Amino acid sequence: MATSISFVGLSCFLLSLCLVCSLKEGYAFEELIESYAESYLTHTFEVSSLFASSICNHSTKANERESTFRVVDKYGPCFQPSLHRSVVPPSLTDIIRSDRARIYSIQARLSKNSGRRDLIVEPNSLGIPIIDGSAFDTLSYLVKVGLGTPKKDLSLILDTGSRLTWTQCEPCRSCYKQSEPLYDRDDSNSYVTIPRNDPVCEYVRRPVDPPRPINLCSYEISYGDGSVSVGFFSKETLTMSAAEKINSFLFGCGTDNKGPFNLVAGILGLNQEDASIVFQTAQKYNKIFSYCLPSSTSSTGHLTFGSQTPAPAGIKYTKLVAEKSPFYGLDLIGIGLGGTKLNIPESIFTTPGTIIDSGAVFSYLPPVAYMTFRDKFRVAMSAYPLIPGPTAAIETCYDFSKSTSVTVPEISFFFKDGTIVGIPGKYSFIEYNTTLTCLGFQDGGDKHSIIGNKVQRTMEVVYDVPGQRVGFAPNGCS
Repeated sequence: MATSISFVGLSCFLLSLCLVCSLKEGYAFEELIESYAESYLTHTFEVSSLFASSICNHSTKANERESTFRVVDKYGPCFQPSLHRSVVPPSLTDIIRSDRARIYSIQARLSKNSGRRDLIVEPNSLGIPIIDGSAFDTLSYLVKVGLGTPKKDLSLILDTGSRLTWTQCEPCRSCYKQSEPLYDRDDSNSYVTIPRNDPVCEYVRRPVDPPRPINLCSYEISYGDGSVSVGFFSKETLTMSAAEKINSFLFGCGTDNKGPFNLVAGILGLNQEDASIVFQTAQKYNKIFSYCLPSSTSSTGHLTFGSQTPAPAGIKYTKLVAEKSPFYGLDLIGIGLGGTKLNIPESIFTTPGTIIDSGAVFSYLPPVAYMTFRDKFRVAMSAYPLIPGPTAAIETCYDFSKSTSVTVPEISFFFKDGTIVGIPGKYSFIEYNTTLTCLGFQDGGDKHSIIGNKVQRTMEVVYDVPGQRVGFAPNGCS
């Protein structure tokens, strides 16, 4: 026994001696650091890149495709109406309150008790009046479409959670202010009314007090904040580009509208219901579309219909969960930092499920997942000053004003089919000003996880409905 112990002791001594010698030469230490760096993925970016410039930087991808709309941020120089009227971006407090209203509406529709269409309230991608009645906008993305013949250019909210495309119409009995001239059906030679007894009139909810004439198909669509659009369900020519037009496109011609829409002409509905543009153009584009949301308010992205050849470089597909329709559901089973999956039970994610949404700003995780993720994120960011957020809900914020660059761990989404999608750490933040930048994740309660629009920035997100899959490709806007 003594000989055995002596042998072990001698072995340990010799091993230690070798390690000391290696460390002295620097090799083992350097290898250890290199190994750690490879296993912990980070991204370093200039702090100045978080904030928009006064000049619009156009995406080159939008110019390369025919069936494409340009996507812009509502509050930047790429949204041309902002040149004519100042639009003040919402505060982070306003954003989270508005986001919560949208999330509650989405959860209501996903609930088993929300099956009746006449009781369904569309999720709101725009704003919510809070206690005092003030209206707050969220950070939405816009596409400019051409409607009518000759076409009238209109800026609409890109919304994967809405089934109906609508805009304000003349003659308007009650309309909110918008920057662009209202669409006037009398000025278009391609506008077509739909009779009340037409089968497509079943796609929309009829108002209790329909506008005159009552023999025409009318619609009403309401949102979580009390905003509403009422008018006539009609047909018109929708222009994407000089070479791409959609004839007899079904849309809502709103003659009574209210809500905090702030300059925007209406909504472009992209969900999985009959009246959405995705399903209306199924014969031409096969229910396939993709978008790339711009990196900042001074950049542009694109919304493209139809499959792309060749496919976007580096694209990764994951399964589309059919039972979450009309929303786009995903089989999320985990979240990671630095390339490593966090120790969170998969059931935390799979029991309620997950959807991806173009209208929600923040991303929402179940409580256990959020707290684990938040705590690990703070540890990884301990080199930077953690400061109080504007509300209890926005609790992980930083002041980067004394830094020229920031290093952030990569965020990963882990899906049931083995797909792992990495998000550059820069897009885990929502920046408000030079001294206030906050983590773009929130506690979503014991409900569905939601992948919001800020973490989707610069990726090309491909929705392949017939293939029942959603794809993610890096560098989609450049």
